[in-house]
Amino acid sequence: MTRLSETVQAADRALVKHPLYGDSPRIFARVLTRYRFGLELFAERLPALAKAAARVETLGDAEARKVFFDPLVRVALERAFSDLEAGQLASPHPLEELLPAALEVLPLGLGESRMPSRIRVGSEAPKWLWDVARPSDAYSRALHGAFDEVFRTNGKGGGTLLTPDEAARRKLDDAIELLSRLLPHSGASALTHVEAIALLSARLEGGTVLSAAGGDLTPSTIFLALEELGNPWDIAGCLLHEGLHMKLFDAARSSAVVAFPEETIQVPWRDIRWTIFRAVFSYHVYVHLALFKAAALTADRSIFERFGEPAVHAARAHAGSVVNNNTATQFGRAVDRARYLGEHLLTEWAHLLTPQGRGFVRWLHESLMPVDREVFSQAPAGDVLAGPQGGYRKVHGLRARPSKQGECLMVFSPATPRIQWLDLNAWLIFELSDGRTFSDMERAYLEVVGARVTPDEARRQLRSGLESLVRSTLVEPTPQQGDVA
Repeated sequence: MTRLSETVQAADRALVKHPLYGDSPRIFARVLTRYRFGLELFAERLPALAKAAARVETLGDAEARKVFFDPLVRVALERAFSDLEAGQLASPHPLEELLPAALEVLPLGLGESRMPSRIRVGSEAPKWLWDVARPSDAYSRALHGAFDEVFRTNGKGGGTLLTPDEAARRKLDDAIELLSRLLPHSGASALTHVEAIALLSARLEGGTVLSAAGGDLTPSTIFLALEELGNPWDIAGCLLHEGLHMKLFDAARSSAVVAFPEETIQVPWRDIRWTIFRAVFSYHVYVHLALFKAAALTADRSIFERFGEPAVHAARAHAGSVVNNNTATQFGRAVDRARYLGEHLLTEWAHLLTPQGRGFVRWLHESLMPVDREVFSQAPAGDVLAGPQGGYRKVHGLRARPSKQGECLMVFSPATPRIQWLDLNAWLIFELSDGRTFSDMERAYLEVVGARVTPDEARRQLRSGLESLVRSTLVEPTPQQGDVA
């Protein structure tokens, strides 16, 4: 095993370790507990639901998931939560019909039970394929209607659901196998959050749709344009992309990452402004897609013998592709976008996140950083940060104002010019950048945080935060002995 592949595998393992955002079994446990508790509360206000709710309490988690993660049932559950919070939960309610119907068709899910063709893909956590091109009853028509809301209400586009066949099943099985072999931890984890896959051909205002997550209208479902993607590498990448959205949707039910969801930001590769919520979700995806590309670049020869070399496939260039990136543009690769979003979420946009959100971003950044440095960076590892003999200082001309109540430091860089926001960890590292050597910074940093984290974790946090400050041009290495200042 090469050093590079060891680095990729370490990052793959790290990305399933976070107890709130990485560990899928814990995420599922929280989601299932939320829905079970919700049913207890709903049944007190919807008497017709009481019998079905009592039966759900007797189900094991695997069967309960079949009920709760059905797209139609899940929409009704979330509506019930909203109605409860608004004081408007009352009969008649869609959940009163859907929950008993879902219990009747176990071990299938409600939507799956209405499919004309029963096709599943994947062996570890099988997903069922939508086949609602000819909706035959109220439930399949409801699924079709949800699709129409997602893809046909846009005045400048539209979409068509495609009927799955044996060729599609083989393509999806191959892509799932490829993703699980390249990223056996984080890739496989993302796939477990997908319950159903719908095949489509669609165009929206931004162009041809390659893939999409169902969101609030069709939860637990992802959409794929297999013909547009065409090869197992990019199909696997889109499965990862949309599975990660599903995973963070599940995790965010119990842990808020954004403090000001109405705030918007501008990214340089899109003409429209993004919500900060979208920026966080996109960063989560781009970190994993960069790791997926690194895994492909450092893969064992047997992978290429099984799935073919990525370069032999023709594919439209896009940032998430393993086969073809647009390297002529500044942000044409997933890793480029991950760097940009990570640096801004750690600094300028950090005040828009909750403390948990800032921890989430740091975890993603620290997980990817060794891979970025060893696989993608032009310079050898260690060149971004000076060695033990080198020092660090604040860039000349900066203006700063602390907000102790807001637990952040605002720094204005005239060279940019913009205000950047530093959370408490970045603020501490910024203050330690007063000309002292890295080893002196490390000792001081350990004195402050050593009681809260292990020494190894503290060192990783210091290097990660310092690298971000250097890239954000707030801190710079001091000239070493013999250098010309």
